[in-house]
Amino acid sequence: MRVVEGPTGPLNVREWTGAGAPVVLVHPINTDGSVWARVAELLEAPVVAPDLRGHGRSGQRGPFTVDGYVSDVVAVLDALDIPAAHLAGGSLGGSIALALAAAHPERALSVTTFGSTLGTGASDADIAAMVDELDAKGTRRYFAELAPLIVGPAFREDERVVSGIQDAAGTRPEAVVAAILRGAFGADIRDLAGRVRAPVHAVGGTDDPTCPPAMTEEIAAATGGHVTILDGVGHVPMLETPDEVAKIIKEQLG
Repeated sequence: MRVVEGPTGPLNVREWTGAGAPVVLVHPINTDGSVWARVAELLEAPVVAPDLRGHGRSGQRGPFTVDGYVSDVVAVLDALDIPAAHLAGGSLGGSIALALAAAHPERALSVTTFGSTLGTGASDADIAAMVDELDAKGTRRYFAELAPLIVGPAFREDERVVSGIQDAAGTRPEAVVAAILRGAFGADIRDLAGRVRAPVHAVGGTDDPTCPPAMTEEIAAATGGHVTILDGVGHVPMLETPDEVAKIIKEQLG
């Protein structure tokens, strides 16, 4: 791991060595780059997995917006002298990858999204209810109870998967997590999708309660990409089925 300077503070970056073009893995919100560890090992390519602002070991300062996260990833690319990379992201990480490809087309060789969306459509009331639950339970309990609910049925008692989500969520201040939730569930990048020129592979899970298959299909339709729906998989396929996720990303590497 190394630390690079981001627009609002330090950014922790995990790296794996390998051959070929580099791959940047962008984690879902309220996890960190550790969720990609097994996938990164399987790719056998140069891999970079940053902790976005407000996550993992990176700085906790916002704003926690898609544009802000894009600037974090660009700062990592610049610091590591990576002119262009294959981008893959989970949940909002996929939205961030698409937004980066739209804003900086020369930096994106391809984009692969996993359980992502162009916009959840969550209402202000829905978001407020999430934040109220977070405040009532605290960060650790909130994610401990959430983790089994967002994965496929076969993984709900899988300690590796559930603990992986909980450990990556950490024990950050509730105020930081609340701001991240508001930014993520209020985001909408539909105006950017048509500007993505890199090849897009949108991947979803049949049992994803947060970003169901219809959202994956919308990404593909808006970007001219193609779709894969993984049977029995939930919202964190990089932990649930890392072998399949790595295989899909490898197909983008050519």
